[in-house]
Amino acid sequence: MLVLVIVYLIVLLILSLLAEKMGKRDSEGYFLAGRSFGPILLFFTMAATNFSAFFFLGFADAAYTYGFGEYGVMALGTALMPIMFYVIGRKAWKLGKEKGYTTAPELVGKEMKSRGLRILVMSVMIVFTLPYLAVQAVGAGYIISALSGTDAFIGAVIVSIVIGLYVSMGGMRASGWTDVLQGVLMFSAMLIAGIFIAGALGGFSAAGESTYRSNPELFTRAGSFFTPSIWLSFMVLWIFADPMFPQMFSRFYTAKSEKSLKWTMTLYPFLIAFLFLIPVLIGVWAKGLGISAPKNQVMIVMVQNYTPPWVFYLVMLGALSALMSTADSQLFAVSTMFVRDLNIGKRFGEVGTSVLVTWAIVAGTIAYSAYFFGSKADIMGFLVKNAFSGLVVLAPVFLGALYWKGTGRLSAIASILIGESYVVLAGMKKVPNLGVLDGIVALVITAVSLILLSLAEPRLTDVFEKS
Repeated sequence: MLVLVIVYLIVLLILSLLAEKMGKRDSEGYFLAGRSFGPILLFFTMAATNFSAFFFLGFADAAYTYGFGEYGVMALGTALMPIMFYVIGRKAWKLGKEKGYTTAPELVGKEMKSRGLRILVMSVMIVFTLPYLAVQAVGAGYIISALSGTDAFIGAVIVSIVIGLYVSMGGMRASGWTDVLQGVLMFSAMLIAGIFIAGALGGFSAAGESTYRSNPELFTRAGSFFTPSIWLSFMVLWIFADPMFPQMFSRFYTAKSEKSLKWTMTLYPFLIAFLFLIPVLIGVWAKGLGISAPKNQVMIVMVQNYTPPWVFYLVMLGALSALMSTADSQLFAVSTMFVRDLNIGKRFGEVGTSVLVTWAIVAGTIAYSAYFFGSKADIMGFLVKNAFSGLVVLAPVFLGALYWKGTGRLSAIASILIGESYVVLAGMKKVPNLGVLDGIVALVITAVSLILLSLAEPRLTDVFEKS
């Protein structure tokens, strides 16, 4: 199986070389693939970018713990994400095409005419994306370890280096092209895993009935955890947080036309509703069977125990694809922000500087993943409490910049700082969360602060100017 993994990694590198040869090496060609992604390519790169470690590893574990309540939250909440893709993404695509925007901070900074706001938004995105990137490397380490018996950290290092190679060579075009291959692999692998595991358990109906007899609580809303307020929290969090991930936002700019965006938004909910059911089923069945698995490895154990070896290999390759498709997009988005938003590409050129920054981030990711392997954090909890909560704070400011001319520059900066302060204090358990997710409280606090401060900003400005 190790040979198959090596072949797969080589194919990714070949795709990146082809992307480099076919694309222009100027800034727009490298960072945005010349804004040329059609409906199919945009759909696959958006979906593959969003399907990460949580899909193959964290999701099954969560379902093992909470049951089918996890499906209702994740499937519906994620399926509603295209609402904000349209509200923010369509406007971002249009402005990007008209004014040449490349990054999310560039858009909000220039539209609000504030260099300070641009740097603050960039800083928030980087701070909360880098740990998420490290989680992908961690997940890849688990998978390669399961396939080859090597140390998980060594696997994380290998994957990080390969991602660095094809991202630095082919830029956005390489990321998009490899996302298509990775998307097909991960979707096929998850579907095949569900079919074979169900078959080994006597069919979907028999597996469900057996689990219900032994663990009927798995078929409820998950009791005290998934209360109505938590359900609503997750749904709102996905809708507002996901477009704020820089790797997702950058893909709005790559669309060839508005048609590409519309097709992606239309197809996305159907894909989510179907594919998200499979890891939930597998996690629930594992609990019903009394399977014992290390943290984040319920899916791996189930596939090992209930499918032929070739299916196990395919599923592990699909899982590896899911992790890498998100990681390469995050890596490229962060390096692009460093170069474009800090304007540090003058000496070596923007493309050359981006390559150097990419490898610096790879080194940092490897170091962070080493720390993560020594901790006991779970993937889903880590992402919800850190990345999602921190990034959702930015949503009100982007909506204000795009749709409300009364949004004040200083008010935008202040509201982000207020919202992020709450996220930090909530993480330290110094403030109450009011029975909902921390990110939702932070979102509301930021939105209210932005509105109130923006209404007061003109008067305060007058006072200071007169004084």
